[in-house]
Amino acid sequence: MKQTGILLFLLVPFLVSAQAKIMKGRITDAVTHEGIAYTNIGIEGTYYGCASDAEGLFELNVPEEFSKGKLFISAVGYQHVTLLLPDLLEKEFVEISLTGQTYQIAGVDVEASSRVPFRILRTASLRVPENYQAGPFGLRFYYQEEKMVNDSNVQQREGIVDLYDQHGYSSPSVTDAYERRRYQFLQVKKNFDSRSFSSGHTGFEELIEMDVVRMTNTILNEELLDGYELKLGKTVNEDGDSVWVISYRANKPDLVHCGDYYATRMDGKIYILMSNYAVIRNECVIRSHRNNGRNRSLFSADPEQRQVRYHFTSTYLNHKGRYLVNQIDCEKNYLDQQGREVVCSRNANALHILWEPKELAGRDYFENTPYRENFWQDFKRPE
Repeated sequence: MKQTGILLFLLVPFLVSAQAKIMKGRITDAVTHEGIAYTNIGIEGTYYGCASDAEGLFELNVPEEFSKGKLFISAVGYQHVTLLLPDLLEKEFVEISLTGQTYQIAGVDVEASSRVPFRILRTASLRVPENYQAGPFGLRFYYQEEKMVNDSNVQQREGIVDLYDQHGYSSPSVTDAYERRRYQFLQVKKNFDSRSFSSGHTGFEELIEMDVVRMTNTILNEELLDGYELKLGKTVNEDGDSVWVISYRANKPDLVHCGDYYATRMDGKIYILMSNYAVIRNECVIRSHRNNGRNRSLFSADPEQRQVRYHFTSTYLNHKGRYLVNQIDCEKNYLDQQGREVVCSRNANALHILWEPKELAGRDYFENTPYRENFWQDFKRPE
């Protein structure tokens, strides 16, 4: 009897193990689909439970006697969930999504899930090198600008511009973009003469600095994200893919958060693909009490542009699995030094990619390119 008792005692763990079922699964954020780390997972009314790992994965032993009970899941910042175990145990692998918790404090909704757009933007920023085209490459742009003063005296310039980018998006930063990107005006057509620096100066440099992905500045700089009010809007569809739309506003409108030396307000929307976190569009409205006429990011001793308001949009397209800037446009309204109302619109539309580009030496800040009539007679402008 003693030996039989010992044998039964030794078999107990094996009998329990044989009767237990192992549930495997993952806890994810309902919006970002990222794993939620350290989620509490337990069988309601028992001491059986576990916690998810850093990726949201978990394994839970479910004894037979509790297999018809309920599973309780809770994580900080999320609504808790209770699910029926029989439904879960039928699956080889379960994925459980949690929704951000909303609290009511003094009549104001405070979303614990407000960090969701933060995480989306941070991931989008980190994935720029893998989502976008590395250099060297070139882009040929059709560039167009129009300046109207007091509803008259319209100045128009259009041109073909080659941009050379040594590193591309493999090393995104303001410094790298300044050092590694150069451009040259190849063809120009305009209705005025470039007789001075101000008339020969183009806005192309200021425009390409609005390529927020290449610069990875302002809203795509993860170190600055706490300086914005972020709001995740409804997802939209783009070519069969779901897109997050995140609205943002700079809490501290300054040069680093807005790219504008004298900014007083910045509001925008950024569109990010859910499948790979690629930014496909960024649109922004900025107000500034003054601008330097050469570039919005520069200090200005004189009020060359006052009461400034401008709206810009940059879009990105997939080319052979990697993204590139496709179009940038900006419309700016301001008062000049004589107090005249000025409307200035600029647009750069990528015509094609140069895979074996000519390495350019500098930037054509000042344009004085000869007009070639034969070229413009044959040129078909983008629609």
